[in-house]
Amino acid sequence: MNSQEQKSSLDHFLEKKRNYNKTSKIGYSVLLYNGNEEQALTVYNSFNEEYKDIKVKLSYVSPDWKVMTKAYSTKIEAERIYLIVKEKHPNAKIL
Repeated sequence: MNSQEQKSSLDHFLEKKRNYNKTSKIGYSVLLYNGNEEQALTVYNSFNEEYKDIKVKLSYVSPDWKVMTKAYSTKIEAERIYLIVKEKHPNAKIL
């Protein structure tokens, strides 16, 4: 493969990756709680009252409930949120 073909192949790959990234919802979230429903609801409600600018979601993946932030496109964004919440949520982790 000559250098022109390699460049063309690389350009094609990068274009496909850009298109995938535009439609993909992959990112980094901060997991605040993972466990039973009652405690998950408590964490969810208290978090929403205290941190109105940080969006969180409540989800159920059998057998546990999860409270986690929205997905951030970069790890740096998730780390910034983690630093804000870690004092009151010491078991929080970035996923």
